[in-house]
Amino acid sequence: MIYEGNCRLGDLFTSRREKGRVGLPTLSVTLNDGLVNRSDLDRKQDTNLAPEEHLLVKPGDIVYNMMRMWQGASGVADCAGLVSPAYVVLQPKECIDPLYASYLFKTKRMVYLFWAYSYGITEDRLRLYFPDFMRVPVLIPPIGEQRRIAKILATWERSVIESKALLLNKVATHRHLLKLLTTGHLRTGSSKRSWREVTLGEIGRTYGGLTGKTKASFGRGKPYIPYKNIFANSRINIEQFDFVDIDTDEAQTVCKVGDIFFTSSSETPDELGAASVLLDDVGELYLNSFSIGFRLDDFRTLLPEYARFLFRGPAIRRSLDQLAQGYTRFNLSKLALLKIRLSLPSSDEQKAISNLLSASEESIDILRRNIDCLIKEKDSLSARLIGDTLPRTSPAKA
Repeated sequence: MIYEGNCRLGDLFTSRREKGRVGLPTLSVTLNDGLVNRSDLDRKQDTNLAPEEHLLVKPGDIVYNMMRMWQGASGVADCAGLVSPAYVVLQPKECIDPLYASYLFKTKRMVYLFWAYSYGITEDRLRLYFPDFMRVPVLIPPIGEQRRIAKILATWERSVIESKALLLNKVATHRHLLKLLTTGHLRTGSSKRSWREVTLGEIGRTYGGLTGKTKASFGRGKPYIPYKNIFANSRINIEQFDFVDIDTDEAQTVCKVGDIFFTSSSETPDELGAASVLLDDVGELYLNSFSIGFRLDDFRTLLPEYARFLFRGPAIRRSLDQLAQGYTRFNLSKLALLKIRLSLPSSDEQKAISNLLSASEESIDILRRNIDCLIKEKDSLSARLIGDTLPRTSPAKA
């Protein structure tokens, strides 16, 4: 491969300092998605600046966040827009392809160099000002080769973007199915049997988590279910256990297959009452102290594989949200939990519903794994096509 030779980023870019104008969208730089329309962000960011107080961005410009460039926060513009004056707008010269440069800036080696040329008292205060950006050394191939590389990587990136859009649709569909199937608004097969109304306290009993433990008790011994395992998974992940010392004479409750667990203490009401079900027999197992265990009297009343979806459904979640007690920290009592009302179909219909939702969930997991593979393959390809164009030496960190 033939390269243009040693150069610095200042040989490839100038700083565009043109004032913004009325009628253009306001853009923001994100770590994962590059330059995006600010109105598309989940967390809306209002600005009091007039358009002319912003910086103008033209198609093909690259924008970077001075405070986060050392983490890779940059993106290429595909339309004209406005950005905060706290950003740096790079205008590419004729010798550098903007799309190629956007991929170049995301490589591990370049992100390291951006860190090396940034300055600040502490790492969270590092800034990469344009004069320092100009000094960063780089090797680039001829413009034709840049464009060929960019085209290849763009094809992979489109595959990732399209797969992520498909994932969002699958997740939305799954949530809609979960709502309809666990409330009886959508029935399975030809079942017309009415649903049974019960309280949680009528079909089982609660038990508490670990008691009498100190910090020194943890890190070894018997497995126990941590809070984060319950919160993150509707089905207990047997690869996410922690460990605790348990003496033979301790009065601790051992968890059993089919038990349902609820988070009982949280700093936010949204995390309270998150439920997860143990569906795997792993032997002697205990429960975290900030949780409530629930043991069914009869699985024919409520199938554990159905319970993992029922308690994550919107109807039960609303009931659990109303039970949150507290101001700065929220708690859920066993007594309040047992008063939760459930509407339960027959065990046959529960089984059919859980099969449908399990299949939907599995298709989502498969797509997530495929996306992870696509991203890894794209990054590996980028490293092969771009990574060997980078200088192997850099200055010591100031």
